[in-house]
Amino acid sequence: MSSETYFRAPREWVAKVVEHLEQALNIEIGSTYVRSQHPLDNTKISYVVGEVEPVNEYSNDGRKSHDIELRFLIEVPINRNGFDLEALDASTRLERELLKQRFGSYEDVEDVEIVSNLPSRFDPQMGVLSRTLTMRQRVRMGPVEKTYLEIDGTELDGTTQANSSTAEAS
Repeated sequence: MSSETYFRAPREWVAKVVEHLEQALNIEIGSTYVRSQHPLDNTKISYVVGEVEPVNEYSNDGRKSHDIELRFLIEVPINRNGFDLEALDASTRLERELLKQRFGSYEDVEDVEIVSNLPSRFDPQMGVLSRTLTMRQRVRMGPVEKTYLEIDGTELDGTTQANSSTAEAS
């Protein structure tokens, strides 16, 4: 495995997921924690890192893993016709894009699991309806330090295939 393909920190995984969605959906996704003084006039999608569940064992390649949740907040202004359906459409489009995704890092993550897609806030005073799509993915950190077993058809347990077959014939 190349030293440039592994994740050094969870933030690198978050950036990769967000970048993938931005390119696939041709949208901009920022952190939920950035506040705007302007009222919402279009559908907005942002993210927040959710729960990080402890994984109390190493992965099969010897690396430490984390089960990390990303929550995508879909906000739609309620002055639009069908605002609730627009929020539903945007959240299910994200869901379809995320399902079984590995973001090109096949050795470093497991398939995305969609945890929930729920309405999360209706605030008439702020003029916003929100839905939250929650995904979870197991992410392995760091490089693979050592290859434990290689099977290439020429050597198994220190004996070549030819030696094995002659030993059996004797």
